[in-house]
Amino acid sequence: MSLLQPYHASSNALFSNRLQSEPYDFGAPDNQEWFVDDIISHRWTGLKELEYQVHWSLGNTTWKPHVNCSKLAALSCYLELQGVQSHTRLPRRNT
Repeated sequence: MSLLQPYHASSNALFSNRLQSEPYDFGAPDNQEWFVDDIISHRWTGLKELEYQVHWSLGNTTWKPHVNCSKLAALSCYLELQGVQSHTRLPRRNT
């Protein structure tokens, strides 16, 4: 009994690589799937337009609009790392 300890769920911020990359749908038929490794940054391009810098499994990075990234697990991890609950709370920086 003395060796038992309370269970504490691990955090995605501490173990961010445990999630498997997810395929990204460009909206066009394609034989090759692209996988999102991580979201590494964001920028506001207008009053309400938000884009994310996506790091792909092939090694390159591109900017994608929020509407294309809203359902990605990588976005949930990014928001958690930024300390916000919603994308609308992301800081607005000059780009």
